[in-house]
Amino acid sequence: MSKRIKIGIIGCGMIAGSHVNGYLDHPQHAEIVAVCDTVEANVKRRHAEALSGAASRAEAAKADAEKADTAEAREQLNADAALWSEYANNGVKIFSDYNEMIRECDLDAVSLALPPFVHEPATIAAAQAGNHVFCEKPMARTATEARNMRDACDAAGVKLAYQSGGTCLDPTSHAIRDYVTSGKLGDVYYGRLTSYRVRGRPNVDMFGFGRWFLNSVYSGGGTIYDTGVYDINRSIYLLGSPQPATISGIAYRGMLPEYTGEEINDVEEHASVFVRFTNGMSFTYEHGWSSNMAGQPQGIFIFGSKGSFSSDKLFLEKGDWDTDDQGNRRRYQSNLVETPLELPERSFPDKFRDFLDACNSDAQPVSNGDVGLKVTEIMSGSLLSAKLGREISVEELYEIEALRTEPTPGWPIP
Repeated sequence: MSKRIKIGIIGCGMIAGSHVNGYLDHPQHAEIVAVCDTVEANVKRRHAEALSGAASRAEAAKADAEKADTAEAREQLNADAALWSEYANNGVKIFSDYNEMIRECDLDAVSLALPPFVHEPATIAAAQAGNHVFCEKPMARTATEARNMRDACDAAGVKLAYQSGGTCLDPTSHAIRDYVTSGKLGDVYYGRLTSYRVRGRPNVDMFGFGRWFLNSVYSGGGTIYDTGVYDINRSIYLLGSPQPATISGIAYRGMLPEYTGEEINDVEEHASVFVRFTNGMSFTYEHGWSSNMAGQPQGIFIFGSKGSFSSDKLFLEKGDWDTDDQGNRRRYQSNLVETPLELPERSFPDKFRDFLDACNSDAQPVSNGDVGLKVTEIMSGSLLSAKLGREISVEELYEIEALRTEPTPGWPIP
């Protein structure tokens, strides 16, 4: 029987609701024992949400149990209802200081629903206390921060997962990765990923976001850190987790209407990135919060010597040679055939269950510290490259991050 993981949620702002609901959805595997935030109203709201969410789930499960078709289903629903009902007696503790929460609570793991500028210290504090860590995206503002987080968790022997791994937990992604890594697609040499919004800048075209989104010191960057992280993460998974070697990026800010708020706005609205990996692959990423482009195909495109993926569609090469009367080859007649994917016949967990399962086993989360580090190297490296106006190596990225004269992560775009 797997251990029921005791969770402390750190950060009770906008994104914390998904963490509360995510763990409540798995009563056999997780128990929320504490919530923490420096803003009293936020922590009280999430505290009440955890208790009311558990109570409503318990009542629904009891009602469903009475209508269950099998004894097994009835037993499972009643067991879940009992675990959700325990929240009324056990409660959920409230803290304003995560160090105090980690010290005083008997936790197995923490879930960071925090802005990027708090991820590194909270992760290190949790790891040193022996707690597993589930971290919101992006994992960190800089490659150095991400490496520190990964190393701290590795040294403590705890698991580190981060949120955008949910993009990989489906049969299609599993099948694409298998085609790429097993050689079924041949020599995979290049890929391209395009994703953009017409207008979708936090606190400019979209509202209700934290003020830190537009400030590179707190966010690390703009569109590539906010939305691009999902696509970069999925591409790294699909390609078999290759190591970035060099990065070249351009970044742009200036779409209309201009930002007129009082907060600092120095993050990119568009980024295009070219990455060379150590295994010889290369990949182009294009992301935008804002654009005046319509009708352009979006998605992921993977090029192999035996076939390709156009988004989630598989095309395999089925060509033949034309021959003369003596059987000599004259011309190759290439033919691409759309081919059904061989999907695995199994279910996939959501990102929270994937993390909980990793906490109870030797397995790593689908998006672990190593993957998150590679994604952050690409994100931070792309904006540094844009600032320098040239390609940089990953080694150079770490060297330049270490040369910062003051602790101001992020690469502002003028």
